[in-house]
Amino acid sequence: MATIKLTGFNTSTGRSTTAGDTDTVDLEGSLTLGNSNTDSVVFNAEIDSHFIPDDDITYDLGSASKKWRYGYFEQINAKQRHVNSAKFSSTDNSQRYVRWDSTGSNGTAGVNNKFIAPADGTLLSVTIRATSTANLTTIAFHKSSDGTANLTSTPTETANVDMVFANTSYLAQFSISSFTAGDILGISVNPTNTPNDVNITVVWLFDWNS
Repeated sequence: MATIKLTGFNTSTGRSTTAGDTDTVDLEGSLTLGNSNTDSVVFNAEIDSHFIPDDDITYDLGSASKKWRYGYFEQINAKQRHVNSAKFSSTDNSQRYVRWDSTGSNGTAGVNNKFIAPADGTLLSVTIRATSTANLTTIAFHKSSDGTANLTSTPTETANVDMVFANTSYLAQFSISSFTAGDILGISVNPTNTPNDVNITVVWLFDWNS
């Protein structure tokens, strides 16, 4: 093991300004660098090992106010949000299944109303607006397992929004709407009053680690 050399002693602080030599230095045991967020650590060397946190799903890399500028990765295994948007017209207050294809019917859960899950995940939210006051509106999440022809009409989870204003966005949030890769997924909208033109945006969370 190389000898650690301490040089550049600062008499005003009582600290050495340089520690090390031209060889490798090994420090065993736990280390704490700095004692406040005003301290800083500068790497002039390259990291030549894995960079693994001690605790799972506990610590962050960067923050909302201090972001890393660029990231260069060969591959990322992570949870990722995916957004779908769709629109339809309705002349009554019947339940409508959202069409992910521009053609076909949205009165029943058919071939145009399915979205195939490419990975395990959950439904996070649906944002909806209409050109008329639809009032109390039920947003439902439907799914069926891989190998099933169509969505089940029984929803996995429902969320209600009171659309009391026309041309205004409303958010429906979901908490237990999980699915697995290969499942077929769908959304239905059941308003109290005729909504006329409807726009929705659906946010899914896919877990690419699974």
